[in-house]
Amino acid sequence: MGNVLAQDVAETKVNPPFRQWGAETMEVLHKDLWMPELKLYAEKANVETKKPDHPAFMWGVGVQLTAMAAASSLEPEKYMGPMKDYADAIQVYWLKHDGIEGFDVQPGPKASDRYYDDNAWLVLALAEVFELTKDTKYLDRSLATFRFVMSGEDDKLGGGLYWREVEKTSKNTCTNAPAIVSALRMYQLTKDEKHLETAKRVYTWTRKTLQDQDGLFWDNVKMDGRIDRRKFTYNSALMIRANCLLHDITGEASYLEEAKRMATAAEKQWIHPTGAISDSGRFAHLLLESFLELHARDKNPHWKETVGRCLVHLHDKMKDENGRYSHRWDRRWGNPVKEAVLLNQASPARIYWLAAKEAPAAAKPEEKERAAE
Repeated sequence: MGNVLAQDVAETKVNPPFRQWGAETMEVLHKDLWMPELKLYAEKANVETKKPDHPAFMWGVGVQLTAMAAASSLEPEKYMGPMKDYADAIQVYWLKHDGIEGFDVQPGPKASDRYYDDNAWLVLALAEVFELTKDTKYLDRSLATFRFVMSGEDDKLGGGLYWREVEKTSKNTCTNAPAIVSALRMYQLTKDEKHLETAKRVYTWTRKTLQDQDGLFWDNVKMDGRIDRRKFTYNSALMIRANCLLHDITGEASYLEEAKRMATAAEKQWIHPTGAISDSGRFAHLLLESFLELHARDKNPHWKETVGRCLVHLHDKMKDENGRYSHRWDRRWGNPVKEAVLLNQASPARIYWLAAKEAPAAAKPEEKERAAE
């Protein structure tokens, strides 16, 4: 038995149990934030009073749905039903305004406050739900959401999409990059050439307007042309994914080379040798996902190893004693965490499950016993 225990410790270091970590994170999330009367997750909850506040904002909804989708791809018997139920329940956020439908930031009835980037995340999430369930209603919803996203494009500043529907004060990478990926995913699922044309058009504008010389992306351009030169992991992450998908679809090597260039610059910018990531987890998990996407194309083990190192650091150093995560992935804010936040939990859950799909299958207990004999 001692040999088996030693094997377990050694195996955890070489092959971290990402699936277990994903399941544990989602269990804590569900316990803290599930609102059974609404069949929705809350935005946050006080840990001491155990009282959730209001339904999650649409950004958190999107990340949670992708976490459930990633879990369902590995354990459908446990997660598929809840994933479908949640995908159906969030239709209460759906709102028609100015002749077009899309997801609002909160359920109504209320004045419209829709974000184009929130809806882009839902395009991608619902596409995953469709692929897992084969139920075309989710593809239809994904396409309908994509139509709302693209309603945010006009020719001011030469093109590109706004961040928000009502307050059109900037065009942001956080809208344009996932819109490109959304268009490419819609092309993959429908083979409609107009989606590929859309992706290439927005891709060209985003690179021309918001890409720095190092390959990474600035946050936004104001309508007077001023550039907000802050850089966040998720903006460059979605452009890495866009290049990976463009490579898949067109076969052009230049797209994969650009993805590698951006990933190398992103690692240098944000990732410490320890595995800490100098950004919020709600952004950082998307960078790690882009590394996994790149690894799937170029087969360079470096990207998979980098993700593993970052996730071990996240689990061992950033998680509190009760299984909750705070905002940042390079330093812990309070131990124990006093406020459970959906985005702070769904983000690690998502990337743990994605990493688990890339990891070798763990040996069963009886196999470990035999190996120890």
